[in-house]
Amino acid sequence: MYAMALTRAPELDEALAAGLPLQVLGQTGRRGPLSRLVVLGRSDPVAGVALAGVLAGTLRIPRAITTRFRTATRGRNLYVLDDAGSERFLVSPGIMGQVVVSAGSWPLVLPVLGPRAKALAIGDRARLQADLNLFCAVIDVAAGGVDLELRPTGITVDRAFTVLGRAGKAIFERARPRGPGRIYKPPVAAAEEDAITFADIGGQDDARAELEMISLAVRDPAAFTAWGSRPPRGVLLYGPPGTGKTMLARALARESRARFIHVRATDIVSKWYGEAERKMQQAFDWARRDRPAVVFFDELDAIARSRDDAHEATHRIVSTFLENLDGLEAVEGVIVLAATNRPEAVDEALTRPGRFDRLVEVPLPSASGRRRIFEIHMAKAESRARRQLFEQPTDADWQALTAATAGFSGADIAECVRRVLEVRVRTGATSGVISTEELIRSADGIGRPF
Repeated sequence: MYAMALTRAPELDEALAAGLPLQVLGQTGRRGPLSRLVVLGRSDPVAGVALAGVLAGTLRIPRAITTRFRTATRGRNLYVLDDAGSERFLVSPGIMGQVVVSAGSWPLVLPVLGPRAKALAIGDRARLQADLNLFCAVIDVAAGGVDLELRPTGITVDRAFTVLGRAGKAIFERARPRGPGRIYKPPVAAAEEDAITFADIGGQDDARAELEMISLAVRDPAAFTAWGSRPPRGVLLYGPPGTGKTMLARALARESRARFIHVRATDIVSKWYGEAERKMQQAFDWARRDRPAVVFFDELDAIARSRDDAHEATHRIVSTFLENLDGLEAVEGVIVLAATNRPEAVDEALTRPGRFDRLVEVPLPSASGRRRIFEIHMAKAESRARRQLFEQPTDADWQALTAATAGFSGADIAECVRRVLEVRVRTGATSGVISTEELIRSADGIGRPF
């Protein structure tokens, strides 16, 4: 065991072993007005543990490292070896007056500051502790002695780089990889879509009631703590296509006053080894950073299908998903939603309690639900046009319309209203109202490919 002034809290070992998102583990000023130590770390689902200590204001590798530890030199870089002679840490003189002590796969730091050292193994707890001991000792010697305890802080890396100066951060941004390994940000809802509320969704009263309770978990998690409970962490919405699963997720984010992060299967899947897992991890990291947040995985069956007969890449993606869902236990303000048309194709490990706590069915709407969906879309069209567009249907009209649209989804009904309006646009009409008979005719052929 090395004697060191740089120490670590006991929870850091557990957090790294369990799965820690990229964050600052500690930072402190050093001698000199422009000198600072920033320590970064994360658990990489592919490479293992990634660690880096950035010494701002240090231009050269301190000689004390070569006298204190076993080392090997390669070009301008120095490698710290363990007792077996394996390379454990890279000590690299960076740019902008920095020296970096690093190990693991570093998509944010090492493209700027040097090559990659071999990743640390995460499965062996004894090896992990030995690596952390050695890392702390190397940083302590490189910094000339610091009084700092490393711990999970939740502070993001972008904020940490502000202490290294604007010029350094600008170079860091320009140097981000553009090919495999690039920084991935899932798309955020546009302003118009973001305005969706539960009142805009018809025909799904049961699913809406479930999600209204989930909204409370995002807005006020303390309400659960007061009763010795925990908020649900995940909700799986399942049902036929077009029934409003994505709209319900957007409405949940809106009602919860949370950021909505929409992740599609095409955003995750990649031909590059390890890229899909990294994108998955980055989506969760972004949600943790921008709390409160609702992160929504669309087409979950395409992302996390059953591993019984799946490709090896699917095993890695599902494992990353499971690690992050389990890691939300200590994080408030993040809810994970997912949608699928084929719940039987989703890996069973995801649907057990503690991960996707709620399985919420979003079925085809009933007759009354179809009427409510028609009313919502007709009212929206009239609001945009700022005049009456539809004649007021009688009860008999509604019965005929809902009978003609039996088996329709919410998306089918929205298309029915759009088509009947399109007919008037094509004719060049500038006045008049649309009858129920026209709505019924527009429904003919919708949902039938031939």
